[in-house]
Amino acid sequence: MISLKNYAGREQAYVKHVFLANYLERLIHKTASAYDHIAYVDGFAGPWQSAGENYEDTSFGIALKALRGAKASWKRIRGRDVKMSAFLVERDPTAYARLETFAVKYPDVSVKLYKRDFTDAAGDIVKDIPRNAFAFFFIDPKGWRIRLESISTMLRRPQSEVVFNFMFDFINRAASIQQSDIVQGLGELIVHGNWRAELARLEAEADDGRVSEKRKEILVSGFAETLSKAGDFPFVAETTVLRPLMNRPLYCLMYATRHAKGVEVFRDCQIEALRKQSTVRAGAKLRLEQDQTGQNEMFPSLHEMGPDETEKFLANEREAARLTLLANTPEAPAFASYGGLRTTVLTKHVVKVSDVNRIAALLRREGYLAFPDWTARKQVPDEHYRVQKIARDLLSH
Repeated sequence: MISLKNYAGREQAYVKHVFLANYLERLIHKTASAYDHIAYVDGFAGPWQSAGENYEDTSFGIALKALRGAKASWKRIRGRDVKMSAFLVERDPTAYARLETFAVKYPDVSVKLYKRDFTDAAGDIVKDIPRNAFAFFFIDPKGWRIRLESISTMLRRPQSEVVFNFMFDFINRAASIQQSDIVQGLGELIVHGNWRAELARLEAEADDGRVSEKRKEILVSGFAETLSKAGDFPFVAETTVLRPLMNRPLYCLMYATRHAKGVEVFRDCQIEALRKQSTVRAGAKLRLEQDQTGQNEMFPSLHEMGPDETEKFLANEREAARLTLLANTPEAPAFASYGGLRTTVLTKHVVKVSDVNRIAALLRREGYLAFPDWTARKQVPDEHYRVQKIARDLLSH
């Protein structure tokens, strides 16, 4: 359990770690059913600003706990001895020394440390990870400058997936700077997409209040394409972490995988983290108000401070998912695999599998979609079902 008390003044890290802990717990336990070796790689391990006695508020602390827990669970329940390994990189001498003292506390997990820059160590890490292992890469740089090409071999490793912390707030500001080294650095990070031209066109034509939102869409889309091509990942999704006291994106966690099931788990963990974020930010704003006014008046609920923007956002995402499902379903007599369409929707929108299933079932009842394979007493479609759109003016509904 991640304790908020360890994150005073860095609530954004709490949200990030809530997502990471939930995802790793599910990922490691699930993949251990098919692999005899699980590897976790932390490219910028730290520790930095840790307040926990056992570094439980750090990414590597969270990961090692998940590795140990899954190992013990599979040993106890199935008698399987799944090997767990962690490859931790940190170039700062002081932080590395702290990392060394922590690693020895996990004798049941094979821990290898690299006192080097992550981009320099990437090639050796790939060689050190057994070929039969499933690997999860967590790349959370202190800054935003990292040359994607330098870690492309790692990203292309089979049986792997990655979460990359795209430092949006800093990158967004850097994108408006014409200084040569900044331009070069961004070009090495966001290699693909016509994002520079799109930003220039946005600034020239912007006449509404969505400039900030559109800039984010352009930059995140460019990096998503870059990450996808660098690692040959067919699925890339994103979750935004906001500044605690402002409705302003601080960074975006970019998730890339080659497995549709991974996207499903990512969305589940993302939605839970977003709801945690809503509560944490409401609490931070309340404390700020109390500090500024000297009053300790408490609301019956933190959410009474204003409308719950997270729930409004999720409702909008469900409606957008409905439209995407309709737009991508071929008209009869042609048909598509429902499972494939569902993955497309999940990749584009912040919804759960259960949300998409309910949307599909409702569209069937309303006469917009047909499922030739639907059987009696089914409430929602199975992923192997065929689906087709019934010709009519769908989007006017």
